[in-house]
Amino acid sequence: MKKIIKITTLLTTLGVLFTSCKKFEEINNDPLAASLDQVQVEYFINGSIIGTQMDPHIAERTFVLYWQCASHQSFQGTSISGGIYNDGWSSDYYGNGYMSGWLNQINSAVQVAESKIASGNVKPYTNNLLQVARIWRAYLMSELSDNFGPIPINAFQGVNPQPASVKDVYYFLLEELKDASSKLDVSVVNPDVVKKEDPVYSYDYAKWRRYANSMRLRLAMRLSEIDPGKAKTEFEAAATGELITDADQTFQISEKPGWDALTGVMSREWNPGRLSATLKNLYTGLGGITSADQLDAKFDPYIKAADYVGIKYANHFSPLTNDPTAAYWLDGLPNMIDPRAYKAFIIPGDFSRGVYNASNPSTPVNDPNFPTGWSGNSNFNSYPSWDQSAITTVHT
Repeated sequence: MKKIIKITTLLTTLGVLFTSCKKFEEINNDPLAASLDQVQVEYFINGSIIGTQMDPHIAERTFVLYWQCASHQSFQGTSISGGIYNDGWSSDYYGNGYMSGWLNQINSAVQVAESKIASGNVKPYTNNLLQVARIWRAYLMSELSDNFGPIPINAFQGVNPQPASVKDVYYFLLEELKDASSKLDVSVVNPDVVKKEDPVYSYDYAKWRRYANSMRLRLAMRLSEIDPGKAKTEFEAAATGELITDADQTFQISEKPGWDALTGVMSREWNPGRLSATLKNLYTGLGGITSADQLDAKFDPYIKAADYVGIKYANHFSPLTNDPTAAYWLDGLPNMIDPRAYKAFIIPGDFSRGVYNASNPSTPVNDPNFPTGWSGNSNFNSYPSWDQSAITTVHT
């Protein structure tokens, strides 16, 4: 009897000690830190994609003053197209709060997905999330390399990375896109809780594959002059796959008002977004829909004939540019125009749009060379290209 009691007591004591040790170990675990089992790959992907949409701080400096102006879609006197740059803007964009942070998140997604697969802790969609993360990482790396040149290929691995040449970066990206897109299983169906973590395609893997193949085409074309053989091979291979061919396959994310990453990049009212000569010629020089079919009848008196260029002001606008309408001012609205033009750029004097905030919408032109009563209202003109008159001559 005593022997039975001793054994029972020993087992009870061991059980208490085991439980105590387990609880003691739990004390050493950070209750706020997520373990590998708890971390979800889709959270990292979502954070990276959302962040890349740019909050107004970095959008103004990178999207507007750098990219938009460099592509001649807009004119800003304080931008790169005006010979002005700011190293602080570049450092902001490159730094951990923005591009480096987005890359850190998506590399974490890749690493967590690979760890889960290696340990067997997978869900039916884990492999697909890994491929999506690789595809999105390829885009971010292409954006960074296109802006700054050589970048590390194996970054965010816990060691100091070495930069790779732009050629090596592009070769790596093309291979990543090829391999990742081929490993997507488009038959996988995700639960709604996972779908909502993809703000672009809701994890429609067929669309992610189209996006990857279309990106391969773009990267291949960028190699066409420097490495034509590689460009041809990659382009032809990508062209055999599924591509973005319809609007509903476009990579797009809904914007919203406010001051966060989903705020529109063109939402700051102090960025006037002046129409460039290049974009104006694209809007009006490639055909389109008549202005009469797009606008309210009140604009009919201002619509010009199809063969009308405008009034020539040789003393005000330099003719020494490659703009085919250099020195001409279109004192009205073009006969035909791309319909997106009137959406992106407001017709001067059209206060019904409700987008003006100036206290004095009219500024007199004090110049005897202009006709009496001259007005800049109800016309569609760009700033002169590559000429100082773009800054010194103002018509409103």
